[in-house]
Amino acid sequence: MSIFEYDKEEEEQKLQAIYEKQGELRKEKSIAISLAQEGESVERIARILGETEKTIKEWLAEMH
Repeated sequence: MSIFEYDKEEEEQKLQAIYEKQGELRKEKSIAISLAQEGESVERIARILGETEKTIKEWLAEMH
């Protein structure tokens, strides 16, 4: 296959992976926001979700 050939199945798989990743990210953000609203610390939320504190702070800032 040349670099100019289009592989529809491969492109669909790539798009599906992107959509799944976006869905996972939305879920994580939702969980972070819920935990913050319940009074959990940024540090604990980051530890629970396996994210950095900076990322959690950015997510929480987006909700305002």
